[in-house]
Amino acid sequence: MPEGSNREQLLKRVIIRAVTSPLSLFLGTTALLLTPTPDAWPAGLAALSAELAWVWTRVRNPALAATSQEELLQARWRELIRRLEALTGALDSETSTLLAGIVESQERLLGYYDAGPSLMPGTRAEVTSLLEHCLSLAEKRRQLQTFLSSIRSPEVQRQACQLQTRLEQTHDPVTRQLYEQALAQKQQELENYVRLEDAVARIDGQLAAVRCTFDNLLSRVVRMQAGEVAAEQPATDPVYEELNRLSRGVEALETSLTETLTLRSS
Repeated sequence: MPEGSNREQLLKRVIIRAVTSPLSLFLGTTALLLTPTPDAWPAGLAALSAELAWVWTRVRNPALAATSQEELLQARWRELIRRLEALTGALDSETSTLLAGIVESQERLLGYYDAGPSLMPGTRAEVTSLLEHCLSLAEKRRQLQTFLSSIRSPEVQRQACQLQTRLEQTHDPVTRQLYEQALAQKQQELENYVRLEDAVARIDGQLAAVRCTFDNLLSRVVRMQAGEVAAEQPATDPVYEELNRLSRGVEALETSLTETLTLRSS
């Protein structure tokens, strides 16, 4: 999800929480009831001013922003889990098992933070972003695999061999040129299939790397909290940098696969 969209959602959530707080509702209702009455108009105006001041104070409250961000991340996580459950039935068993393992590893890491050291909001956001990218990769893998399974590679190879044979047996320059064009297109088709198969393999490798990285990060955090490993930057979350780097790599692969699919469909 784009960063700008995240900020807009966070601001919207903060404003809604500020406006719907009990005190804000009380002041707002009081202002609505008193303002239309001429004798009570000053009191109504005072209530409205107090309401605006309260909302402004709440909107600028860092604690409310942190709470709202946490709620957004939790809602986003639940939506991703629902998306995973809907996708699982369409995936092959190996990819489905791998995604389930990634979620399990992520929840173990988050669970450790919930029970022990505090978790920086940025780290939870990176965990959520990684799961979103992994689901997107799994969907693209299913799309690629569905296309490849509909292709009969031996038949395409046979067609290429036939074109090569006809090209060798033809002496007319114009006919040879046409067969050369046909053979070049068929060879390019075969190369595209190989590239798509490579893309599927890269997705499998990337998902495996994500799973193993989370397992390694959990063991690393436990060791650091136990005092066996000194944190290089005690003021920051020890896993944030690694998660950020991994997320950028997954996002880059996702982008390249999107380009591959676009070129194939054009």
